[in-house]
Amino acid sequence: MALPCKVCGKEIAPDDPPRRGSITHEICAACIARVSAVPCDPGLLEAIDAPVLLMQGNPRQVVTANQKTLALFGKELREVEDHRGGQVFDCIHSFTEAGCGKDVNCENCKIKNAIVDTFTTAQSHHGVSAELPTRKAKEIKTYTLQISTEKVGDLALVKVDRYEAGPEKNEMRAEPGCSRVV
Repeated sequence: MALPCKVCGKEIAPDDPPRRGSITHEICAACIARVSAVPCDPGLLEAIDAPVLLMQGNPRQVVTANQKTLALFGKELREVEDHRGGQVFDCIHSFTEAGCGKDVNCENCKIKNAIVDTFTTAQSHHGVSAELPTRKAKEIKTYTLQISTEKVGDLALVKVDRYEAGPEKNEMRAEPGCSRVV
């Protein structure tokens, strides 16, 4: 049974490449091709019923994001566009001198590595999770972040599947590998 595209309303053709379980599974191929156009039509990202970032590969920065993303992280679009993913997520390692994705603690970050792999191989990733130490209003707190990725043209979509505060810890110090705070 053909489904209507969430962006343009046209039926998704049966011969449209199947993308079951992908971020864009309810969007037709013609509309997906427009996602990588600059500037991106905001209606395309808004059609995805989840928080989603559109990222460029080099430098690895956010091009834009939908309203669900902005609401989830409590940010304005200007605080997201042209920023690295860790800055959007408020990862404590994005505040170091080396910066997001370049700090020694980022080397084994599952989130960063999934995004880099999607740019490198065009392979999608689903449900990649990490415990992320974050800094908000001078408070350090661990959040569980789970993402999925999908390459669209030269860009990549990063869908936030889950973002929730972890249990409170008495001592808050970052552990290497972007994995947890102990």
